[in-house]
Amino acid sequence: MSTPRWLRAFALAASAAASFLAAAPAAHAWHPPVHRSDAGVDLYLWSARDYGASTAVVPFLQFEPTRDLFINLKFPLALSLNGPGDLEDPRDQSRAGLGNPTFTLYYADMDRKLTWYAGGRAGLPLGVVDDYDWRWATGYASAAMAYYDLHLWAADVLPIGGLGGIEYRFGRSFVLRAGGDLTFFVPLQDRGRRGFIDDSDDVDVVFQAKVEPEFQSRAGFGGGVALQTVWVPSSIYDDRGQVSLLPYFVYDSQKTFFMRAGALLALDRPLGPAFDRRRVASLYLQFGGHLD
Repeated sequence: MSTPRWLRAFALAASAAASFLAAAPAAHAWHPPVHRSDAGVDLYLWSARDYGASTAVVPFLQFEPTRDLFINLKFPLALSLNGPGDLEDPRDQSRAGLGNPTFTLYYADMDRKLTWYAGGRAGLPLGVVDDYDWRWATGYASAAMAYYDLHLWAADVLPIGGLGGIEYRFGRSFVLRAGGDLTFFVPLQDRGRRGFIDDSDDVDVVFQAKVEPEFQSRAGFGGGVALQTVWVPSSIYDDRGQVSLLPYFVYDSQKTFFMRAGALLALDRPLGPAFDRRRVASLYLQFGGHLD
């Protein structure tokens, strides 16, 4: 008995659809974040008694002008709502300031399992703006990020430096990322600097590093944890390093949309341990879309 024509057509269409759905995730799965074109925003929300609420908003754009060469742009914005304890004004007061817009150019080479990258970075020094509210907002935005990416918020300096790292895939569901950067803070004004750094007129050096294992299912759901540290030889604190932990949930459609949600926890002084009074435990959110 011959198979009806409509049934054969349906079977053929179903087979083609199944092949497409099976192949599409594989084509995009585990595409390294450093080797793709994306646009999105990172949000860090921190609230502490006497300090009020601080939010670091970091929109970003990353694209590939030519094969394996990438440009990454960041435009940080700081928002602050101070609670009781503001010495100048005991009432709640909102403040805002722009961080240092940052341009990064790097080369990334992707093999079957290993991806490595290296490049340079420079920031536009908007931190020279001499405004109390501006500096308050950017200083506490830096704290909300546990002083990581300090170049985004540093005042009175020109931040320039280099970066590099790797990503390695162990099978289909596990990837390990590791990277670091060295940034020189070239002084532009003889004035005190927010956060970690002293008020000398010398060139400061900031080193930071991150290790990040991540699991992700074939459907795009998963999670990971980032262990990150920043070290400043000229820190105003006796403890010159700040270590933090960022456990997170991740979803990536592998075609258009990606997101992360987690908690940034300062582990040691000066900003930790997290959950102690006036210490840093920030909500972390990331939303974005793939451009390629």
